[in-house]
Amino acid sequence: MAITYGVFFALFAATMVIAVFVGLLILVGWKDMWIRKTLRAVKYNLVYIVIIAAFPLFVQVQDVIERSFEGPEQTSKEIVYTNWIFGLAGGAIRVLQDRLDYRLITDFFIIIYAWLFAFFIYFVPIILLVKDDRATLRDYSIATMINYIILTPFYFLFPVTVSGSYPESGMTPQLYITTHWGKMVTSVDPLNNDFPSGHVSLMVTTLLVFAFAGREYRAFTYFLIFSTVTISFAVLYLGIHWPADVFAGFVLGVTAVVIARNQRVQMTVDRYVRKLNAKLFKEKPEALESSGLSPKPE
Repeated sequence: MAITYGVFFALFAATMVIAVFVGLLILVGWKDMWIRKTLRAVKYNLVYIVIIAAFPLFVQVQDVIERSFEGPEQTSKEIVYTNWIFGLAGGAIRVLQDRLDYRLITDFFIIIYAWLFAFFIYFVPIILLVKDDRATLRDYSIATMINYIILTPFYFLFPVTVSGSYPESGMTPQLYITTHWGKMVTSVDPLNNDFPSGHVSLMVTTLLVFAFAGREYRAFTYFLIFSTVTISFAVLYLGIHWPADVFAGFVLGVTAVVIARNQRVQMTVDRYVRKLNAKLFKEKPEALESSGLSPKPE
């Protein structure tokens, strides 16, 4: 029996909430999940949380602005840039679909792309707040900000169409012909923000941030390795990204983390964040503690 899109989306949201809670139980433990500690972390890191949440919204605003400037010139640019990206081993993706043309495999990678990636977007800041891990949250926020600062002008000035929509690729747009999943994705995706791959860059960023965060995140890092590999494969197989997009996404993710882990960058950003956070709550900035140079509060 087919379900309506409303029911589908409700199930999507419900499974996301359940998965976040289960993930916290596994990685943090019920005894260490304190509401007061989490609320204190939210208050202390509010500006960083806003940074994480605001940039994806900014990309959507950019899409609205981009649509208002649509015309023959923009369409011509999109065709030229897509042709160029296709020339960089774009035909290789068809081989993946031809060799793995099974409904079960397609459904698996659709869930990996659309559900698992969204899970990390919500779960990562939540677990860092629950653990009150200020240093890692800072690194993740700065690296995320760098990702979007670089991605946004590329999407605006260098429009590239998804591989499944390019006739010469011979690709089947596996994700977009799947009714409910495709409808959910296209409601937020303009289908011409391909280069670099934001999915890949943000996954690589998340993986590296937690890999550098210490042994307490070792199990989560292994899961992130699996997720980064499968999401990178999914964007190719489903007819979303080109090989050049994925490669550029890896480079961007690594670059963002290298910059975010630079102590001068950390201290500069953190100084402004602490000042703004202090103004919001009318408190004295705690720059030293937030910088990670002093022990985290228990």
